[in-house]
Amino acid sequence: MLMDKQILRLAVVLAAVALVSCANRGVGPQGGPKDSIPPMAVKYEPQNGSVNFTGRRIEITFNEYLQLDNIATNLLMSPPQQQPPEVKARGKKLIIQFVDSLRDSTTYTLDFGGAVCDYTEKNPHHGFSYGFSTGPTIDTLEAYGTVLQAVDLQPAKGVLVGVHDNLHDSAFTTMPFLRIARTDTTGFFRISNMRAGTYRLYVLDDVSRDYRLTPGESLAFTDELLTVTPPAARDTASGGDSIVSTIDSTRITLYLFKPQQQRLYLQRTLREEQHKIRVLFSASPDSLPVIRPLADSLNWHVQYSAKHDTANIWLLDSASIAQDSLYFELRYRRTDSLYHLEWALDTIRAIWRAPKLSAKAREALERKNRNRRLELKSNARKGFELFDTLTLSSTTPLELIDLEKIHLMEKIDTVFKPVAFTLAPYDTLPMRLTFLAPLEPGKKYELCIDSAALHDVYGTTHIAGTYRLDVKNREEYATIRVKINPFNPQARIQVLNKNDKVLLEQPAESDGALFRYLRADTYKLRMYIDADGSAQWTTGSWEDKRQPEKVYNFPGTIQTKSNWDFEEEWNYEAR
Repeated sequence: MLMDKQILRLAVVLAAVALVSCANRGVGPQGGPKDSIPPMAVKYEPQNGSVNFTGRRIEITFNEYLQLDNIATNLLMSPPQQQPPEVKARGKKLIIQFVDSLRDSTTYTLDFGGAVCDYTEKNPHHGFSYGFSTGPTIDTLEAYGTVLQAVDLQPAKGVLVGVHDNLHDSAFTTMPFLRIARTDTTGFFRISNMRAGTYRLYVLDDVSRDYRLTPGESLAFTDELLTVTPPAARDTASGGDSIVSTIDSTRITLYLFKPQQQRLYLQRTLREEQHKIRVLFSASPDSLPVIRPLADSLNWHVQYSAKHDTANIWLLDSASIAQDSLYFELRYRRTDSLYHLEWALDTIRAIWRAPKLSAKAREALERKNRNRRLELKSNARKGFELFDTLTLSSTTPLELIDLEKIHLMEKIDTVFKPVAFTLAPYDTLPMRLTFLAPLEPGKKYELCIDSAALHDVYGTTHIAGTYRLDVKNREEYATIRVKINPFNPQARIQVLNKNDKVLLEQPAESDGALFRYLRADTYKLRMYIDADGSAQWTTGSWEDKRQPEKVYNFPGTIQTKSNWDFEEEWNYEAR
């Protein structure tokens, strides 16, 4: 009997182990290489490249279970349709259901980008596409190339490239593209399943998603026609004013530019401080806005930011500051739906909402305001750049400046002696003073501000302060001379830091453009052809059919050292 019970217990344990083993069958031993292989199509219904297609549904079977990643963005159908097809993943099948009608005798391409992924690791099948024709033949020609940002020659990623067989300029703005492709991360594009013929080629950052140019969108275009020919006809294709772009031809490069058109409108009005109102615009206007308070008793002053896209209204007396709601008439420039500038007239309201404070916090704030001092800040410092200019800034507009209480001193041996200076011209009620003085390399200076030298518009002054600066020596800098070959008098050369920020710019000189006072660092060079003589890079214009000014990037970088002079000869036409 005891033996029977032991056998029974053993059977129960073995059954439990077997049950747990079955429940964890999918886990198994861990480890091994991670799956990095994307799903592969093994069956098409109908076949990829089919002709005389009349259906509304396509099924593609893969070798593993699928999931879709952002199909609405990734899927590109060419020619495009107003309503894109519905695409679903069911098990190992990709199902495409067309919503819009298909054109007769037309080759269609479905480019899925990186949307088709495996179910477990989400490995995308990049470049997966499917083509078919609703006619008896399928078009097989291609055009391909690269799109670069015109301003810096970086790849233009994820923008549309399209063609029109309607060669009129109006097609770009009134009609959807005939065939389209999207650039990859390197700016490369390939327009597939094209028919032999002559086209106009365009690039579009299609923000409106209507496959045509809308005002404000970035674009690129070619000045020549694009001719696509079968291989047998390529030798006889005319080459004068056309581009032959087929699978084995020279790649096309287009330069994407942002037009000067920009939305200009009143963004908002803020009163974050009781004594100050900010009026913000979306961009820099071509004319200053006109602001008029609707209360005649208001004591106020307006200042504009450097780009004129912000107007700061300072309330100058306690009665004005105490008003919770203030109204202003604002006459300003704005753009209409076609980006045409027009004058607009609005009434704006600036509301002060006092923060909710406890009695103790309110008392502390009032005490702080009673004891407020004018805050001053200078760019004076140890290691002051030789090319820099000494400045002094305040947080509120200055109304009184007593120059006899402001002293710039140079340390000679152990004694500080005064240095003559002037203040750069400024508008009424400045907030920044710029000192014009001959600061010598390697010398030590002090900017001394006596108490009550400055008063702001509220009658507040400051305590005395001293700002010390040590100017760097010339030996701490490097010099780069850049000679371009061939020389072009319209060229302008830029020095950039490692983050592609433009630090210096000079016109090209026959004996080389000279860049002084560079720190020991790594630099890049860029050049553009200033065709319009504006001394700044000019973007393109679709309305004027003008390409953006040509840009060239120096291959590689330049590593400078202190107290070194570098000379670089740059053949910018070399490939």
